[in-house]
Amino acid sequence: MKRIFPLLIILISFLSACSPTVYKDVFNTDSGPNVKTFNVPVEACYLAVKRAVLSQNFRIEKEDLQARSFTAARYFEDGKDSTVLTINANLIAAGKDNATVYISAVQHVEKVRVKTDRALLGLLPVGSEATKVKQEERTIEDVEFYKKFFDAVEKELRVLTTKS
Repeated sequence: MKRIFPLLIILISFLSACSPTVYKDVFNTDSGPNVKTFNVPVEACYLAVKRAVLSQNFRIEKEDLQARSFTAARYFEDGKDSTVLTINANLIAAGKDNATVYISAVQHVEKVRVKTDRALLGLLPVGSEATKVKQEERTIEDVEFYKKFFDAVEKELRVLTTKS
């Protein structure tokens, strides 16, 4: 027993040292590539952000007009599996004619799993059930992705301001 206890303490401390501490990287910088302020009223900017997303074949999954936020998704099919790119956009007024856009993007892969029910000693299939299972998920941190997004918003803002 005297030998097991120290080994157990060493094992526990080793395992706890291996766990990632991702929270240490949060709140270290003022802003990242996913934040930009535009010199337009927040209503016009919100419309431009929505138009930029919709023009790339995303669909709005959830929207809160009062909070000026929405979640949009685009599905990329690959046989039975699909990759889903989800964008969360939030806009906040930053003065009289300024709006700050905060977006975050997440990509996850959904795999289709088929379970077949069998009878007669497992030889005769009697039915099957297909379910989608989230395989992996990761936050998009690509600076170029966010740059292209904000370029698309600026393009939509130009279109909207020329119509006025």
